[in-house]
Amino acid sequence: MRIRPARVEDVDAMRALIDRYAAEDRMLSRSRDFLLEHLRDFFVADAGGFRGCCALAVLTPELAEIRSLAVLPDAGGRGVGRALVTACLEEARRLGLRRVFALTLVPEFFQRCGFTLTSLGHLPEKSASECPVCPKRFACDEQAMLLHLDGTTPVPLAPGEPWGYTRLFLGIEPGARS
Repeated sequence: MRIRPARVEDVDAMRALIDRYAAEDRMLSRSRDFLLEHLRDFFVADAGGFRGCCALAVLTPELAEIRSLAVLPDAGGRGVGRALVTACLEEARRLGLRRVFALTLVPEFFQRCGFTLTSLGHLPEKSASECPVCPKRFACDEQAMLLHLDGTTPVPLAPGEPWGYTRLFLGIEPGARS
């Protein structure tokens, strides 16, 4: 398997896979225009064909987000996701970034990749810029995972500390009706 930068011919496969998981409410949908506009952020796993994708979106001079990590179901459990995350982390280091985070429904995966569960409150760049316009903002069920590339340990999530936009800014539990 080879991890490489995404190319235009990957966009349809990327969109189909992302939309498959979005239909299951496991990730956010991405339009074809979004994928083309952010193509340089994406890596693709290629093993004689498309196996998955992942993006590294730089938000500030020191912070990036891993987004749209998606692996074909028949490729799951074979290290494809980890290889994609590793490529993003290597790119973040090359760019001189200090921290990388992910919002995820599968925090255990990111813990195995070295990330620590944290509060979205520790990521004001994300919560201020994109969370207010996210379609899941009133029912956010994703958890924030953070990795310091300089080897320092992020401040872990304290018991009872809010971890998502809904809990942090609106004071309600994900899925609760207001």
